[in-house]
Amino acid sequence: MLNRMNSWLRTLSSALLLVPVVAAPHFHIPYQESNLNDQVDVRSIDNLLKAFYESLSFPQGGQPDWARFRFLFASATSPCVRIAGDSVMQMDREGFIAFFSGRIQRGTLKSFAEKEIGRTGEYYGSLAQVFSTYEKRMNLADDGKPIRGINSFQFYVKDGRWWIASVTWQDETSNIPIPSKNLR
Repeated sequence: MLNRMNSWLRTLSSALLLVPVVAAPHFHIPYQESNLNDQVDVRSIDNLLKAFYESLSFPQGGQPDWARFRFLFASATSPCVRIAGDSVMQMDREGFIAFFSGRIQRGTLKSFAEKEIGRTGEYYGSLAQVFSTYEKRMNLADDGKPIRGINSFQFYVKDGRWWIASVTWQDETSNIPIPSKNLR
């Protein structure tokens, strides 16, 4: 009888140990915890800008890496401002993601590749203002002409890493060519 009771208690205690695991809700692991190697993305401005451009770029049938993109910004409310001609579109980080994703869902943006082709900046202590000149191509299968422009970033250091405080960008036009100093 005692052996049967001990066996039953062992079975019960084993089952009780499994209950929290089975009943526990699924929690999303934030990007910075999901892959500690990605901390490299924010150790320097060079790495951060490389990660910014890579996170937005995607092949046809793909998607931007929004988790990586989010990880680069100070907060969901970090300003993202697009200047196009006389119009100014003011968004926060999440608004930008919705805007960009909307273009993908509507099929107007099937693929995207953006890279840095020049940079100038001012640096002081734990803050930086950087003009990052880019070249981007949309819908890569269409062999469209690359578009250039400038991203104006504000960065700061906190907790041992760089953060994007804000970004404002404008594509180059025939009326507003990119200065040669920004192509180095």
